[in-house]
Amino acid sequence: MVKGGFLQTLKESVLIEKPKLNAQLTFDKKLLMDIFLLMIGGACTSLQGAVNGSMSIHINGGFSSWLSFAIGSVVLFVFFMIDTRGGRSINWKNSFKTAPWWCWLGGIPGAAFVLFITLFIPYRGAAVVSGITICAQMVTSLFVDCFAFFGCIHRPATIPRLVGICLLIAGVLMVALG
Repeated sequence: MVKGGFLQTLKESVLIEKPKLNAQLTFDKKLLMDIFLLMIGGACTSLQGAVNGSMSIHINGGFSSWLSFAIGSVVLFVFFMIDTRGGRSINWKNSFKTAPWWCWLGGIPGAAFVLFITLFIPYRGAAVVSGITICAQMVTSLFVDCFAFFGCIHRPATIPRLVGICLLIAGVLMVALG
């Protein structure tokens, strides 16, 4: 691909750097690309839940969750192979030595998420289930930021952030009960 093309921009956008304490948010092209990709990811999450929920009605919740992970694994494997030149750009020995034990368990919460949305969307609805999971994500993320869990940057639970969480919860209640 041409240098400076979409793939290069994508790779720069998702570049994982060492966390910076109280990093400031700046408005630039990278931020715009990050927002764009995260919006696509958010839309995909809602679509995935609806599609998996539909499959769970016709087949089985466990199977549709497994199939979602299997297909997703193939897509991610292709991305991994392109991104790491077939795994050659990773120092595997060092990675296994230096990564904390909990880094290897990230698929467990992801599997729980996919299973739960697959099981609940058919009878609760996509908007309600997505709203509840988004609230749970935001509250959990606030704790992760506040205590800098898992190597994330420290961002305190300020009054505006807490008010934002409360407004989000109020919005989900309006969607769920309306």
